[in-house]
Amino acid sequence: MQVVFQITSEEESAKKAMLGQINNLLDYCMENNKRIVVEVAVHGKAYGLLLQQENPLLELVNSLAARSVRWMICKNTMKSHHIQETALPDYVVVIPSAVAHLVERQLNGWAYIKC
Repeated sequence: MQVVFQITSEEESAKKAMLGQINNLLDYCMENNKRIVVEVAVHGKAYGLLLQQENPLLELVNSLAARSVRWMICKNTMKSHHIQETALPDYVVVIPSAVAHLVERQLNGWAYIKC
């Protein structure tokens, strides 16, 4: 299985819900011996989810990264919110356009979940 999550909300409840969903999906796959690739495309007002400073959810994000979740942030979002790459954990990949990335993944058969 291959799944890409999209999050644009700045609401902590939306971020927590997504993190829980990803954790539950990984647990399900592990318990059922299923292979899975998970990516998260972060853009819009959700960018705080990936900041290293003043981020109450960073520990959860780090734990999912340790479980091979691929974290991505939109370069357009970084530019519009004046975010430097040094403000992000090393595992975060900067992608040129989150929307384009999501379209490409869906065209290639990835499951898509909007949070």
